[in-house]
Amino acid sequence: MLNKTNPKNKFSPINIVIIIIFIAFSIAPFLTIISGIIIFVFIFKNKKIRSSLIPNNLENFINIISEISPKIRSSGQKIYTTNFIKIKNINTEESTGIQETEGFEKIIDTNILNFPQFVSKLDKRKKYLHIALNNTIEEAREIIYQLPKSDRILIEVGTPLIKIYGIEAIRQIKNMAPIGTYIVADNKCTDLAKREVEMMANIGANAATCLGVAPIETINSFIEECQNYKIDSIIDMMNVDNALLVLKKLNKLPDVVMLHRGVDETEFSKEKQIPYYQIKQIKGNYNILVAVAGGDTIKEVQRALFNDADIVVVWKNFYQANSETAKLAESFLKEIK
Repeated sequence: MLNKTNPKNKFSPINIVIIIIFIAFSIAPFLTIISGIIIFVFIFKNKKIRSSLIPNNLENFINIISEISPKIRSSGQKIYTTNFIKIKNINTEESTGIQETEGFEKIIDTNILNFPQFVSKLDKRKKYLHIALNNTIEEAREIIYQLPKSDRILIEVGTPLIKIYGIEAIRQIKNMAPIGTYIVADNKCTDLAKREVEMMANIGANAATCLGVAPIETINSFIEECQNYKIDSIIDMMNVDNALLVLKKLNKLPDVVMLHRGVDETEFSKEKQIPYYQIKQIKGNYNILVAVAGGDTIKEVQRALFNDADIVVVWKNFYQANSETAKLAESFLKEIK
């Protein structure tokens, strides 16, 4: 039995394109370039033809650019997208009707698109609020969407998230956050620094962490690799009595030293204090940023800043999203001047 051929397949868009290019080239080579430009513009404007010619990922990218380009001029407008496919205006809740596919949600603030603020390195002239996310990807999403827009907010992918979801958690949270958000991977490296830094950098982190109790060889390697991959190195001094002694043993200085009172220390050893006095000791010897972790109240944040901390790490109040998340973040930011 003879197979019936669908007439539509005889002159598919791709066949037409090939015929046009072949005829143009036969007449004159320069016509190939002109016809190619005309065909590209035609394809760009025709979604039906475009979908049959262009791979899905590129098609999705063109879709979103086509949809948002007229809207970018609108000041303060936010665009809501799922894996760069679905777009929704946050203010009006109107959907563009683009097909939704599986993926993670993302907010693109059009102010950032107009005036990119890509923060790849920390500024020693600024103070930062470092928000550690330690619960689930779903909670992280809700919290990130409520945070105020600020280039002084650092988002940490906490150790629990990395352990639960793997390093993919870093990519997911980076995609959820506004473009240019500084992402810290709290991997707490203790060995194989070269491999860990490579993983954190390649997945999109702006900074990674290494424990101060790790071997000096590991810390040296960690700092060296962070420089090679152009991400910031953070040395977490949890359970280190004197951070200054560790720094003096290093070949190179890290970008950030974190004075850290752990969660278990806080809960089971009430007398254990954050060593604020070490901030001035460190900064008196080295031109380096100092972060403080382990205090989650406004009073503790104020104390850290009073002692000249550059970065204040909080997590407890941002473990779960609630109606006060945005207001709380704003109150912390007001303290960090």
